Amino acid sequence: MRQRFYTTGVRFLLWAVVGLWGSAALAAGAAKAETPHQVVQSVTDAVMAVIKNGEKSLKENPQQYFAEVRKSLEPSVSFNFIAKNVMAASWDKASESQRNEFTETFTRSMVETLGKGLANYSDLKITTLPPEGDVSSAKRVEVIQEVAAADGTSRISYTMAQNKDGEWKLINVVLNGVNLGKSFRDQFTQAMKQNDNDIDKVIATWAQKA
Repeated sequence: MRQRFYTTGVRFLLWAVVGLWGSAALAAGAAKAETPHQVVQSVTDAVMAVIKNGEKSLKENPQQYFAEVRKSLEPSVSFNFIAKNVMAASWDKASESQRNEFTETFTRSMVETLGKGLANYSDLKITTLPPEGDVSSAKRVEVIQEVAAADGTSRISYTMAQNKDGEWKLINVVLNGVNLGKSFRDQFTQAMKQNDNDIDKVIATWAQKA
């Protein structure tokens, strides 16, 4: 069980903290002044500060705890963009109401899974490795983090791209060789098959499967 929480928590941490999959924007304040490495580290630090007393907070007031986790993520994560990429082709087929409902369901399940998964791991050591060589003029940079805990160490690769306004945006995350964006899109596709392409049923069951 502890290993399961570790794997799930770390995946959601690095995915949720920065906003995953193809151009998910970081907060407007993350910004032009910061390097891509600084952006990744500062957002990670913000989430880890919230879960510092996660185990105790989760037991005493879970709703408040989840609300604080969500609050720390919302300025930096484009939940709507992420949900759209998870739904893939189903996004265009869904009604506006279904899109909004899935986005909220997906966001809530992500936040709760992240909060639960990391509650027992406030002592995670997350290190953002320095860039290899001069990347000051690069428009696309790979940022590597190592996440160490008693269970082992995970390696995360972020591909950060700079837009025309000079803002750094995430375009992909790979955790220990696993492309997380593709994993969640595949999960949604499988759920659609299992529920006869009924989007409402997938939305209703998504939180339980997260």
